[in-house]
Amino acid sequence: MIFRPVFHLAILGIIAVLGALFVFLSAKRATRRHVMDVLRRFLIVVTVIIMGAGPSIHGEAQEVTSTLEVYFVIDRTGSMAAEDWDGSKPRIDGVRNDISIMMNILTGSRFSIISWDSGVRTELPLTTDSTAVTSYMATFVQELSESSQGSSPDRPASHLATMLEKNKQKHPQNLRTLFVFTDGETSNQDHWSANSPGEESDWDQVKPYIDGGLVIGYGSKEGGPMKVRRIGGDPTTDAQSGSDGDSGEDEYIHDRSQAGDPVAISKIDEDKLQAIASRLGVDYIHSPSTADIEGKCSSLMDGASDVAETRNLLSTYRYVVWPLALVLGALMAWEGAALAIRARSLRRSHAI
Repeated sequence: MIFRPVFHLAILGIIAVLGALFVFLSAKRATRRHVMDVLRRFLIVVTVIIMGAGPSIHGEAQEVTSTLEVYFVIDRTGSMAAEDWDGSKPRIDGVRNDISIMMNILTGSRFSIISWDSGVRTELPLTTDSTAVTSYMATFVQELSESSQGSSPDRPASHLATMLEKNKQKHPQNLRTLFVFTDGETSNQDHWSANSPGEESDWDQVKPYIDGGLVIGYGSKEGGPMKVRRIGGDPTTDAQSGSDGDSGEDEYIHDRSQAGDPVAISKIDEDKLQAIASRLGVDYIHSPSTADIEGKCSSLMDGASDVAETRNLLSTYRYVVWPLALVLGALMAWEGAALAIRARSLRRSHAI
């Protein structure tokens, strides 16, 4: 048994001094008949001091860390603002919805978020803090329209391959799952379409480092319009003011390559999404598809639970307070009864 003080030592010292003074004054005024009173109060003070000193029993606990690494790879190009997910909602709303579903199932895993537009960024390194993922997704929006330079669905692949290779070297025993969220639309033909089917592509470099996952597609064949996002726009709704800044109406991206500058329409490219899934060796699903997402995540968790790894034995301490609390309660009840008897005796003596 060891002691881990509940109070600061200075406070504990003050309690001890005041308690000793109280017992001393009681003993000084006590007669032989009241020796038990002094002893009882002495025991009360000692019990309180011992409780404040924090008697504890040493123990050990296992710190268990999941071996499942989950990588969310999210397209944040302007087309992900197209309003054709689950009706007329922005595609990014679909990404938030699907990641929320996954987070409810993949509990205890390590999460990382990578996003891409005209560049690739690791937004959140691997962490077990699920609230960090939730907080990030709550404010996730597409790229600024003014800075958009086009993109390709396979732009993040090279970055992913390098990162996954390093993580596999650090923790070779871990399982790695990859979830790619995109509409598959290509606005920079030089990077993606040059790869013909069956030839190596950037995604082929990723496949050796993952143990499963999904490619999740967003949008419709009919397509949807895309709201403009400017600096100062609402980060959660993407509502933007009109081009004159005063109309208060939503402003949409226009196709300047066509006569009359009509509102641009973004359409999902499922052929490309299926091609990515094929190269990764994972399934492709079209969102919304809650049942498919839940089923895949559950199977991944089942596999990870079989190789859960014990990282460290942590020292723990359990306060042993309740036996002392029982003793203190009995002593206080005794003290109360003694005071009640003495008060009754005093009333009788005054009555006589």
